[in-house]
Amino acid sequence: MNLELRRDNPDDAVYDVVILGAGVAGAAAAILAGRQSLKTLLVESKSFPREKVCGGCLNLRSQGSLERLGVLHRLQQAGAVRIDSMRLQIRNTRAQWRVPVMMSVRRSTLDAILVEQAVAEGVAFIDRTQGTLQPTGTSNLGFRSVRLQSLGDVQVVQARCVLNASGLTRSSLGHENNWPAAVETNSRVGVQTLVPCNTAGEFADGRLHMLVGTHGYVGLCKTDGDWVDIAAAIDPASIQRFGGIRQVVQGILTECGIQSPVLPTQLQWLATPALTRSSARVADHRTFLLGDAIGYVEPFTGEGMSWALASAESVMPIVAEIIASGWDDSLIARWSEWTHRQRTRKHKTCRWIAGKIRWPRSAAVVLRACDWLMPLRASFLRKTAQ
Repeated sequence: MNLELRRDNPDDAVYDVVILGAGVAGAAAAILAGRQSLKTLLVESKSFPREKVCGGCLNLRSQGSLERLGVLHRLQQAGAVRIDSMRLQIRNTRAQWRVPVMMSVRRSTLDAILVEQAVAEGVAFIDRTQGTLQPTGTSNLGFRSVRLQSLGDVQVVQARCVLNASGLTRSSLGHENNWPAAVETNSRVGVQTLVPCNTAGEFADGRLHMLVGTHGYVGLCKTDGDWVDIAAAIDPASIQRFGGIRQVVQGILTECGIQSPVLPTQLQWLATPALTRSSARVADHRTFLLGDAIGYVEPFTGEGMSWALASAESVMPIVAEIIASGWDDSLIARWSEWTHRQRTRKHKTCRWIAGKIRWPRSAAVVLRACDWLMPLRASFLRKTAQ
């Protein structure tokens, strides 16, 4: 898909909102800010559009958010794949279930459409630019400073509100010590690649395939552009032990009885740092974290995507209040309370699943129970896919 995006140079040093990171959370927030006629700058460090680890598996919550943003129909027109069936396999234990309808779309397609929509709403967008939040002492009282650097050029802009959506690494926070994060020591890392449908065999059949092995789990599904997206959460020590990402992922497939060579040696893999982490602080003076920057639990059926979109929608009333009435320190507590409630509710199921599948033998027992007991299965699907 070839999408043309307007890339603007900041033409003014003062903005209502500066958003750091043009992933799902950042681009969604930009759309909403543009609709409120806020002068908004969206900054992305990478060349855009780009593929990204973390799939485009969109559950019903995500689809509802994307419809409100006005882009769901465009994703469908771009070839997003409808998924209503899921194959679960833990070693030799298998189940196939009907699931609430999901959509599969590449992140390069999803993020580009979101950014295009933001630009259509009047948002200025620049990529290949590292935006870094500056300490509060360097800002004017009514603003927060952001340093922009691109190919050696440096500019400092002022924002009445900064939304930091720079992902797991929170790279846009720079060296600020005001944002401690806890990373679980046994956390897995995320990896992703794309393979052509004509080489992916059964995995190009339109189902979501979730395969669990000793060293991690792999999700495979057809996506737009006649590709199959392969995303996995794997133990980082296994990468070194077995000689690479491909070897670990292929080992999980083999453990589940998949013998065909699904993974050619020349595949380009993307990888994340440790997945499961949380930020102890999610807001500061005129600044709020969004999406993965707040925290993340190993992914399952698109929960991370809906979390990112929900955070963008939920922060906008606070942003509007800042623009209309000025800053109030109580807004820090309000955003902290919202994220605490959401983490408690939304991450609980993901954390339980991630813990269970580290022990494939016991996880297989749970899978058989869900397969046999319809109410248990319905409850499981409702919590993970709706």
